[in-house]
Amino acid sequence: MAGEWDPLGDAVEATHGAGNGGDPYALLGLGAGQDGLVPLAEGAKEHLTAKDVGRLLRDLKRKLDKETPWQTPPSPLSDLSWHKPTCTLDAWTHQDVKVELGPQIVYVTLNRPADNNVLSDSLITGLCDAVVLLHSRPDIRVVVFSGEGKMLSAGRDPQGDPYGFSVKAVSEAALSAECNEAANDGAFPDGKANLGRLLQAKLWHAWATLPQFTICLANGSALGDGMGLVLCCDMAIAVSGAFFGFPDTKLGLVNANISPYLLHKISAGVAKNMFVRAQLLSADSALEKGVVDRVVASIADGHAAVKEICAEVSQNGPRAVQLAKELATGVAGRQIDEEIMFYTVAIACRAAASEEASQALAAAAAKSPKPWEAEA
Repeated sequence: MAGEWDPLGDAVEATHGAGNGGDPYALLGLGAGQDGLVPLAEGAKEHLTAKDVGRLLRDLKRKLDKETPWQTPPSPLSDLSWHKPTCTLDAWTHQDVKVELGPQIVYVTLNRPADNNVLSDSLITGLCDAVVLLHSRPDIRVVVFSGEGKMLSAGRDPQGDPYGFSVKAVSEAALSAECNEAANDGAFPDGKANLGRLLQAKLWHAWATLPQFTICLANGSALGDGMGLVLCCDMAIAVSGAFFGFPDTKLGLVNANISPYLLHKISAGVAKNMFVRAQLLSADSALEKGVVDRVVASIADGHAAVKEICAEVSQNGPRAVQLAKELATGVAGRQIDEEIMFYTVAIACRAAASEEASQALAAAAAKSPKPWEAEA
């Protein structure tokens, strides 16, 4: 658009003139050979392909166009444009995923016990609806994910896509736009776009970034992709007879889309053993290694633990909880540099300037309950 700052425009104009037609090699001052390879330097043995250079420049320009240079704080928040829910939480229509709304809490329960809650089309549709809808429900403080029957989830549907979820659950047109960008960024090495794999990655990220405090109440074992229910929640409670692991490695598959959330909870060494050896951890072993946070004797004891946790969470400001989750996700695994320091300062300032902080100070001065305590 005329008048907009073009971070590469001045360099292109000054160095190569306007007649290069946007040629990425002209921008770098390089010429591609007949084989389509660009030499890195005279005498160098390695080369960049034309595709590599084009992608490098496209990504650089997109980043600079979008963001002010040197002010790019982490953004762990989820983009939800890939899915439009088919119902609401208050007028829920899915049968294979149950939703039970209570005061400031909602239970989302997988309801296909006959097939061990495998992640079928109907389950994924219901879960996509629930997760996306919850992002716009600030009145809900706690979300509990669980399952009916003997297992939390047996993982991927053996009748479905072995590498991802069915795209019947979402608008294929909406996901296709995301798929094109993913393909440009190298998500599909074979050049064949797979909407199911992308849907899986999108759902797990939206789940992990929910603004509420999320609890997985594992009524039984979780295997393969079913581990997403455990790992994308803020806390996991497991019944003592449950097992957890990734047996899909024995089938030549890798549950790659869930790996970032596993590594947010446990060490790389433990994660490698779980994947490479297809280890199944008992509930006690999963607790020891950090996969789950508490083990209970029965599902009834699990519900009692949820009640206890809700009492703790309700003492805290709802938006402060949301900011704390955003902070943990944005900072985890990143080098402590100026970017991270400025990001943490920004989060602290947002919290201090919030209405909740003002309400807490006023309540302390008046020696009265804070608004969210009165609501609990």
